[in-house]
Amino acid sequence: MQKKLLLLLKNFHEFCVKNDIRYSLDWGSLLGAIRHQGFIPWDDDLDIMVDRENYMKLKKSIGNNAELSFDITSPSAFWIPRVRLAHDDCELNYPPTIDVLIMDNAPDGALARFLRVSVIKLLQGMLKTKPHFRHGNCVARIIARVIHWIGLLFGRERKRKWYCWISQKSNGKVTREITSYNEEYSCLGKYYPNDLMNEMILVPFEDMEAYVVKDYHRCLVTQFGDDYMTPIKTRDNHMEMFK
Repeated sequence: MQKKLLLLLKNFHEFCVKNDIRYSLDWGSLLGAIRHQGFIPWDDDLDIMVDRENYMKLKKSIGNNAELSFDITSPSAFWIPRVRLAHDDCELNYPPTIDVLIMDNAPDGALARFLRVSVIKLLQGMLKTKPHFRHGNCVARIIARVIHWIGLLFGRERKRKWYCWISQKSNGKVTREITSYNEEYSCLGKYYPNDLMNEMILVPFEDMEAYVVKDYHRCLVTQFGDDYMTPIKTRDNHMEMFK
């Protein structure tokens, strides 16, 4: 899988450089780049972040690339755009994938932030076509079912338009911080300085170089804590962070 992912990242990096698209590795991919100069040993996908302007440029340009394809059809997370190899003969159960996380302005007020994330979580529940109803206590499972049933009343494209609109609601305003509203449910509510995406640097990643935000330390502390440079033993321990 990681050999395929590296090929995917090389194609994606070349595509972004050619089309003047600014991106940074994110989450486990960023951590792997800084701590391992490549993949975390158990990682099986890639994460990148782009601001809204570069996301729109990526979405528009990728259709003209013969090596890459753009996918927004995942039944479990329609809100996460994904980039894959256009012609992949991989026989693995899950194709090599780059998750594209979009950075938007976050409102400054605590109440506005809470309401924004709450609406996003509601829309995620409404968008899922294969939700899991076994997580949480009895009340949480009932709420998840009700939200899913409400979501069935609306078409997928309408729900995605609502999601896109609420995510960009603070764009065009001057705000202190930015965030990604198309994260997985358990990763929502992470905030970063508004200049995070202003400057990128190249760092080693396996046998290539990839872009990361210059202030990667603050980004990784926000995501993983102050001890992010201390390796953990197993993937299961890693996943405990997000439960």
